[in-house]
Amino acid sequence: MTITILQAVLLGLFCGIAKCCVPYTAGAFMFNTVIFNAVVVGAVLGDMPQAMIIGASLQLIYLGVISAGGNQPSDPCLAAYIAIPVAMASGLNTTAAVALAVPVGLLGAQITNLIYLMAGFFAQKGDTFVEKGNAAGMTRWSVIYCAIARIICFGVPVAIALYFGSGALQGVLDNIPAAVTNGLSAMGACLPAVGFAIIANLISKPKYIPFFFAGFFLIQYTKIGTIPLLMVGGFLTFLYITFKSNEFQGETDEDEDDEDEEEEPAEKLLSKKDILKSWVIWWFSAETCHSFERMQAPSFCTSLVPALKKFYPGEENKPRYIEALKRNMTFFNTEAHWGGGPILGLTLALEEKKSRNYEAIPGEVIMNLKTGLMGPLAGIGDTISWSTLMYLLIGLFLPLAKKGNPLGGIGPIVLLTVICFGIGYFLTQKCYTFGYSFAENMLKSGLVNKIIAGASILGLFMMGGLASTYVTVSTPIKFATSAYTTTLQSIFDSIVPGLLPLIVVLCVWGYLSKVKRNYFAATLGVTIVSLVLGCLGVII
Repeated sequence: MTITILQAVLLGLFCGIAKCCVPYTAGAFMFNTVIFNAVVVGAVLGDMPQAMIIGASLQLIYLGVISAGGNQPSDPCLAAYIAIPVAMASGLNTTAAVALAVPVGLLGAQITNLIYLMAGFFAQKGDTFVEKGNAAGMTRWSVIYCAIARIICFGVPVAIALYFGSGALQGVLDNIPAAVTNGLSAMGACLPAVGFAIIANLISKPKYIPFFFAGFFLIQYTKIGTIPLLMVGGFLTFLYITFKSNEFQGETDEDEDDEDEEEEPAEKLLSKKDILKSWVIWWFSAETCHSFERMQAPSFCTSLVPALKKFYPGEENKPRYIEALKRNMTFFNTEAHWGGGPILGLTLALEEKKSRNYEAIPGEVIMNLKTGLMGPLAGIGDTISWSTLMYLLIGLFLPLAKKGNPLGGIGPIVLLTVICFGIGYFLTQKCYTFGYSFAENMLKSGLVNKIIAGASILGLFMMGGLASTYVTVSTPIKFATSAYTTTLQSIFDSIVPGLLPLIVVLCVWGYLSKVKRNYFAATLGVTIVSLVLGCLGVII
């Protein structure tokens, strides 16, 4: 079989679209698996049974792969769009296809890291439009143009590789210097530190900083999961707020409370159609703008724009509209169904309440609640939707795929999309309703400062734990004597586990808080330093 230029271009285009995760549920399925991509390859090349048989074999080596927190160990999607067509065109058996898929998948993970770095530029460009209150320009640059760039960055290399054949591709893979590969891996291990440092810098107060270290070292010493981490963090936050409750007294005037109780509840500004619109925008674009610097923030902000325009209409409200855009363009990352749905609904409710009584709800309340919820809810979503439900559905349909039946790839993605879309919208709608009542009660009870403190503590605790999980830099340097050989990493681990990841996060955090709050410079600095040290073999 010969792959024509049209087929190569089509496969490159579909690969690029899959790497954009558009829309979120189906896109993330293609991003993290092989099996539906095999359907696309079979349709383009005109040999569905063979594509499905090879795809089913490749899927087995990628069972359990998810990109939790944007951290992907390998790239099943790119492996599918390269290994399956090359195997079909070259007559390779499934074993050879698997052998080709492994290095391609590892290379794809490094390309993804570079794209996440590049996406930071688009987020920075979006900020310039936010300053002017131009939400359309922000969306155009930080979401749409970013998605187009991702399509090009994956689509063009895939099309070229497929058109010129497996021999050229294997030659490229074999000739990439090991030092460069190591440098890219080191860069991917260090860059998540930028995002964690940014959000920690935004929400931290000096007296709460120890909670960041508590979360970090709890993960290092116990290796517990996100849900137990949340339970411990919630317990510590409760204890702190309880024993320091005197610091938060006297926040509410009783006469004002009485007046508020006599007022009729204001009619909500958003209809079910408005909520659905915000949810669909978020669901469709959640991962297209993913960057190390902001993660999903531009897409989340874009989903709020229609509602924010209702909350702050006219030129007289433009400064407050711009402020709302700014606070929702800060670092944000979660699982889009179980995390994004509830947080979107709650944010809409709080933004609406703030628009009615602007000074009553500080902007940091909204930011800190998002920060405190995004990690724990992401853990729930990653566990239920992606680690359990997705692979359960794949397992149910995989026998069909092994027989060459395209339903083996179509069934899981359709069922997952229907189920998760419904869950996400339901949670968004309910949390908007609940969140509005929550905002009303919060104002009447005078709990604003308690919530700010609690969200800051829990947010820092969770950021510490997540940083410990996703910043994975280490050093391979060895010391050898005539008697024994040891590694520098083992020495570090004996002193403080996770010392290097902690140093990276603290360096970026220190730069942002003490030197200059320039997110792009911080990202670029970490990129250059980690790439150079990785190429030199100092870190991995």
